[in-house]
Amino acid sequence: LYALRLKACTEDQRDLIIEEITQMGVAVNVHFIPMPMLTVFKNLGYKIEDYPVAYDNYSREISLPIYPQLTNEQVDFICETVITSYKKVVLND
Repeated sequence: LYALRLKACTEDQRDLIIEEITQMGVAVNVHFIPMPMLTVFKNLGYKIEDYPVAYDNYSREISLPIYPQLTNEQVDFICETVITSYKKVVLND
């Protein structure tokens, strides 16, 4: 995985960016979920509001594919897809 933190973006925008990227054929996801957001910790009384940095990182981070067999062309395509999706969703281009 390659964790990418998006600048100046909300959680909802991050989710829209993931949808855009996925529609273009690139598999991305969210892999970092703060512990206070997990059911077991919620049930123990932890609140994500008490961990603003963890939530901020979670809300703006996506995981990109990375593995040795990726060609330079595939890496370029992934980068272009991320940039295009970010511009469309966050910058309204």
